[in-house]
Amino acid sequence: MAPTAPAHVASRTSLASRLLLPLLLLVGGVMAAFAVWALVQRERTLIAEARRETQAYATALGLALDAAFQDPDRAGVPAIVRRISLQPSIYGVVVYDLEGRPVYGPGAGADSTDYATPEQVREVLRSGRPGEFERAQDDVDVYSVVRAIEDPDGRVVGAFEVLQPLSFVNQEQAATRVRFALNTLVLLASLTLALLWLVRRLVSEPLARFAEGVRALGSGQLDTRVDADAAIAELASVAAELNRMAAGLEQARTELLRGTEERLLLERQIRQAEKMAIIGQLAAGLAHEIGAPLHVIRGRADLMARRHARAGAESRDLSIIVQQIDRITRIVRSLLDFARPRERRPGPVDLVPLIDETLELVSMQFDAEGIELGRTGAPRAVVHGDRDALQQVLLNLLLNAQQAMSREPDRARPRAVTVDVGLDDAGVRVDVRDSGPGIAPEHRAQVFEPFFTTKADGGGTGLGLAVARLIIEEHGGVLELIDDGGPGTCLTLALPAPTPAIHAIQ
Repeated sequence: MAPTAPAHVASRTSLASRLLLPLLLLVGGVMAAFAVWALVQRERTLIAEARRETQAYATALGLALDAAFQDPDRAGVPAIVRRISLQPSIYGVVVYDLEGRPVYGPGAGADSTDYATPEQVREVLRSGRPGEFERAQDDVDVYSVVRAIEDPDGRVVGAFEVLQPLSFVNQEQAATRVRFALNTLVLLASLTLALLWLVRRLVSEPLARFAEGVRALGSGQLDTRVDADAAIAELASVAAELNRMAAGLEQARTELLRGTEERLLLERQIRQAEKMAIIGQLAAGLAHEIGAPLHVIRGRADLMARRHARAGAESRDLSIIVQQIDRITRIVRSLLDFARPRERRPGPVDLVPLIDETLELVSMQFDAEGIELGRTGAPRAVVHGDRDALQQVLLNLLLNAQQAMSREPDRARPRAVTVDVGLDDAGVRVDVRDSGPGIAPEHRAQVFEPFFTTKADGGGTGLGLAVARLIIEEHGGVLELIDDGGPGTCLTLALPAPTPAIHAIQ
């Protein structure tokens, strides 16, 4: 069985129906009231016109009959009556004698028992004053004007009656009702079509767009916006409010996502800090527990190497032992440098002289490998930081570049390391670029992780870049691996510009 709609949904009607029905009832009622009023006024007007016309005919006929009755034979009376009766708006003319019997017109010659003279006619014959009234003549409703006929001495010698039918009033009223009905139907039909079109154009279509926008927002598409250029001010206001709500929701979602990312980053940083704390404790323990035995072992190895200087194989073995002891010592020292808190001595540092000094420190080592060193960019770049720590970062970056190119099998092509210094509104940027083989794409995301190294011979600890990034972050900067499409590897460190107070110190 198909589900049935809830009662409150099934009983809903469209906006056009809700507007149209009351409006049609109102317009129909107004038109009906106006039609009744117009019919009443029209009837009064028609009756008034009929009376004026009948009285005019009666006046003209009275003058003619007064003259015609002066003739003893009254030979001209029939012609006058016939001529007046031929008028389209005149039903008939009746001429009465002094006894009230009709002598000309309808009823003339009838037996007195078959014709009843209206009492109004008898009153006119008695008083001589004209009268008017409505009566039925041969089952036809007529309007009657009665006047006395006088001789030259002013004596009443008869009377005449002019009859005008009232049926034309009813016919005119019926025609008027038909016209009003047709006009009302045309008006209601036109009003219905106009209202349906206006509701669809100005209300239904904008509301449909609103509904589509709300559905999109409900499905999570918070970048949805609806057209706020509606022709109706209220709908435009609703659209603007809906757009503002969508913008607010989108901003809230963005802030929520940003907050979530920040929390995740903070959690990662906390886990990293906990791991570093454990490493620091482990490194401190190792330095304490391993340091002294290492010194003893190395000293004994040096002594044995001097005693057996002439024995080539034993001397090489002892030399390897000393090298590995030195490697263990470096690893422990690197662990301590990475994990333990360091005391910094911050101050204004001009990176350009520091870079030149660091390049000088490694120049002999680079020359021995046939690697060209160079510096480009700004002549001066002042930051606020610890000079020794920043030099350690530069040394790590330069030695990484040197080691990467030293492992490259192709020594024929030119090899170089360039340090470029740049300035912008945010601070100082230093790019360290080498022309080596670069870093494989699958390793790029791991280069700053502790203990990650690509040195196949195990010659590295995997802490150089991790220590460098940690130092730069302590200075409020960023150390990144840049993929700009060029050859080799490019590492960029960005440090914030010093505050005005630091500039003042200089």
